[in-house]
Amino acid sequence: MAATALPPLPEQFKSLQHHLRTGQELDKREPVVAYYCRLYAMQTGMKLDSKTPECRKFLSKLMDQLETKHDKVLLYCKSPDRCFVDKVLNFLIFLLFNYLVFAGEVRLTPEDFARAQKYCKYAGSALQYEDVSTAVQNLQKALKLLTTGRE
Repeated sequence: MAATALPPLPEQFKSLQHHLRTGQELDKREPVVAYYCRLYAMQTGMKLDSKTPECRKFLSKLMDQLETKHDKVLLYCKSPDRCFVDKVLNFLIFLLFNYLVFAGEVRLTPEDFARAQKYCKYAGSALQYEDVSTAVQNLQKALKLLTTGRE
């Protein structure tokens, strides 16, 4: 089934353009990350404006795209050579990085990003062993480092 083409992006959703474009660019290489880029755009779009007709039309078509890709993403994630947790964690790092770059609130060094990635990998490892509390602690450490610049 072919993906539903999106109507023109409403002016209210211009801030979502980067995430939608990234999702489109990653469709073939990283379908899980592409899916979550679109999902983030959908959730954010609903918060921005879900009332005007042009926004509702856009969100409806985006939701159709998400539904079309959902089953494919699930199959991709269940394949033995893919680690869903790594994909989701990489996506979270991507979102946080974009937030910090565009917000400009925190100046991070490459070492800070390496430490945050280390915490996310620890969290992924903990989830593989169903150790939720350790995973949450490590993700919180990564978020604190990325949002404040301190551990």
